[in-house]
Amino acid sequence: MSTRLFSFSGEALGAIEWCDPGAGETLVAESWRVESGEAVALSRHRTRFCDSAIKHGLDSATLDAFWDLVMATIPREGSWFPRVEVGATPGGPTLRYRERPAPEWLSEAVVARAEHDPRTTPLTKGPDLDALMALRRSVAHTGATEALIFSPEGTIVEGAYSTIVMIPPGGHELRIVPRTVPRIPSVTEAVITDIATRRGVAVVEAHSTLNDCEGSGLWVLSALHGIRVANGFPGGPQLSADMARRDEWQARWWETREPLP
Repeated sequence: MSTRLFSFSGEALGAIEWCDPGAGETLVAESWRVESGEAVALSRHRTRFCDSAIKHGLDSATLDAFWDLVMATIPREGSWFPRVEVGATPGGPTLRYRERPAPEWLSEAVVARAEHDPRTTPLTKGPDLDALMALRRSVAHTGATEALIFSPEGTIVEGAYSTIVMIPPGGHELRIVPRTVPRIPSVTEAVITDIATRRGVAVVEAHSTLNDCEGSGLWVLSALHGIRVANGFPGGPQLSADMARRDEWQARWWETREPLP
């Protein structure tokens, strides 16, 4: 199955047979995993997308109409990774929908420290996607599948395409990057911290260095895979890869899924 691209006319979604992938900046993007017509935290994904799209002059009524059409278009069978976008065009911002098959689930990742931070809009998902993919590719020679961005002070900020949660030795708390740090407000992190609160597990906002990672667990969070355990850090600390803990929390995350409207 291949990706299909649609553009919103204001009244309908029209299929785009071909477009230059490098033409036009992606101003906003939002994606989530769909399995057999069900998804986790869809309302949160919608809110994050619409809050960013409104900043580019799109009104709520237009966004509501677009969203409703996208929901009606997403297949109810199979595994999908749909993406909604605001694209820059000569005529102004344009709403687009990409119907994409989802890749296989992954439960593990190898992480590596990125050499630089290419982000220009750290609070908005979209404009930096190409630069972040290039960043991920830049660490692939180490065997890593995800690049970690660090602050100038040497603390973890986020992954190129993910959010990072640390589980210190003992596993009694979840340590997240402080929300004051400029980074994408993660939907998956929000769901996981909600689960932690309900279970009485402490959620601590703290800056974490490489030394702090030694002997700790790292979760690599995304809407595509949920929780992946970092099972390697080339040139970095020795990590604890507790797959049983990951599987338990992954199941709880996926249990929050709801049918598409």
